[in-house]
Amino acid sequence: MASHVIEMRGVRKAFGEHKVIDGLSLTMPEHSIFAFLGNNGAGKSTAIRLITGLLRADAGEIEVLGLDVRKHRKAMLSQIGAIVDAPSLYPNLSAEEFLRIGCTIKGLPWHHIDRVLALVDLTAASGRLVAKFSLGMKQRLAIAHAMLGSPKLLILDEPTNGLDPEGMRDVRRLLKSLPGLTGASVFVSSHNLDEVEKMATHVALLKGGAVRFQASIAELLAAQAGALSIDVGDVARAQQLLSGACYTVERTESGRIKVSGIEKHNADRVHALLVHAGIRLYQSVYHTPSLEQWFMEKHHA
Repeated sequence: MASHVIEMRGVRKAFGEHKVIDGLSLTMPEHSIFAFLGNNGAGKSTAIRLITGLLRADAGEIEVLGLDVRKHRKAMLSQIGAIVDAPSLYPNLSAEEFLRIGCTIKGLPWHHIDRVLALVDLTAASGRLVAKFSLGMKQRLAIAHAMLGSPKLLILDEPTNGLDPEGMRDVRRLLKSLPGLTGASVFVSSHNLDEVEKMATHVALLKGGAVRFQASIAELLAAQAGALSIDVGDVARAQQLLSGACYTVERTESGRIKVSGIEKHNADRVHALLVHAGIRLYQSVYHTPSLEQWFMEKHHA
């Protein structure tokens, strides 16, 4: 298996005069949960259709699991599972009956059904009609269907869209577990930044039809400046001292001082300044920047 499960190099796709994908390049590491971020209309769904071969690129190269999507689409599709649009389920069938259809289409024995139902925690609901499922359960059933045949790569377009908090939590837990339980890599397009931060190992930002930034979540957040909330004995003096040292400082409603735009490894410098000035320091809390803060900064750059 290739070290990168998806590689896109200089991919372009236009509809008439409208360029949707314009020089897109990305690499998705093996065994990762890769979040493809972008506003609605950024081209995420188009990119997924190009990756799965549902659309043909005007230019550039796309490889999935080491296979050229144009030349070896059938072989590639046999090794992936995908939910590109809203899941197509049969409401008048039970979950087990629905998965039997999937096994028949894929030429798989029915014992695969028990495995994927257990994987998505729907074993107890296997005989229940799909019409009686919650939206979250329907999404997990669709993922179970996509996981029939033990694919090496699962591709999902906005998998938590429209779900309530409980449904989002269940889908998030499921997706986080897949690389460890099955060895599958997971590619997810999303604009739900809170869910992505809790789930993904890597992210790429799509803007203007191209990837503007790609990194692991850990690298991304470690490189971002956060804020320091400090409880001190003399707020006015501390604020004057730190402002004079070119820090961005404000007094909060709770009577603390907040130092913004500071990296975590520089927090001790702030503490040392206060202590050396004889200012009593009671408590200091570093607030790590969120993925949403990073996204807004990069998107509006």
